[in-house]
Amino acid sequence: MKKILFSIVSLLCMAMACYALPTSSVLLQHKGNVVIYPLDSLNAALRDAVDDDTLFLSKGLYPSFTIDKKITVRGAGEETVVAGTITISIPDSVVLTATVLEGISMNDYNGDIVVTKPVNGFKIKQCAFFNLKLDAVMEDVFIDRCICNGKITLASIDNDGLGNTNTWTTKVKSMTVAQSKIRAFNFEAYTPNDITLTNCLIKGFNNNSCSLFRGTLINTIIGYEGTGSNQTYSSCSFINSLICTYRRTIDSSCYVENCWTTDDINLVKNPAGTSFWCMYSSDELLENGYIGNDGTIVGCYGGAHPLTLALSIPKVLSSDIKLDNENRKLNVNLILTAE
Repeated sequence: MKKILFSIVSLLCMAMACYALPTSSVLLQHKGNVVIYPLDSLNAALRDAVDDDTLFLSKGLYPSFTIDKKITVRGAGEETVVAGTITISIPDSVVLTATVLEGISMNDYNGDIVVTKPVNGFKIKQCAFFNLKLDAVMEDVFIDRCICNGKITLASIDNDGLGNTNTWTTKVKSMTVAQSKIRAFNFEAYTPNDITLTNCLIKGFNNNSCSLFRGTLINTIIGYEGTGSNQTYSSCSFINSLICTYRRTIDSSCYVENCWTTDDINLVKNPAGTSFWCMYSSDELLENGYIGNDGTIVGCYGGAHPLTLALSIPKVLSSDIKLDNENRKLNVNLILTAE
């Protein structure tokens, strides 16, 4: 038995040694095979990747880069930092089925993500950034557990071919934002009503965008974002949401169900720089009865998957190894957390 156990331990050690990875690296996964690149070779990995591949970025600092293929770039969380801009420029108006970006932090949340070509099914997950510019015709955009310390812009100025560039056009046809913290939205044009914000914390709508919003808020907190004029919410839906009404009016054309309102300008405050949060703690929201229709507190820290930039990686809770002498088998039992 000792010889058997020694052999097993030796094999495990050898396997771990063979698959030991550099502390900082880029991994390109293609059809089950993995190629390891040095930390400073991200562009080489992007060049070698083909559709449906995944790039894994270890903790480290990376420069600006462009994604021009149907691939996933997945970081390790807040310590995978991109100091610059991430450009999404996939040709041929593709339909995506996988997440494009996950687990990326944009240099203290000062970097931008910019989409420049039409794409459907664009999804980012657990990323922190400054601005998200959706400058292309898009459908089925999904933003999951992200932090945006600037604004999400869903429209752009189009050139009419006559030298005039002063016409704003809404590009995003449908979008869902879930469990996220967003400083501001900027529509700059009429927005389709197929936009849903669920379990989010929104400081507000930028400039005149409040009156242009035509979407749905569910279990969401929305504050006042700095315009001096009064604005009116029209033809939109508020469900189980906490809404700041300071210089804001909810028109009778809106659908309102089980909502709370306050004229406190500091519902969502901005004490320093671009850092912001709800003035109420989770406990205070709970104590005041701000419960969404999902049974949890309203805002990004409620819901089934509360906002966190820590990636959901299965962990071993318990394990045991038993040798079955009679059947000459090694039985291994592992209990993992859910992903």
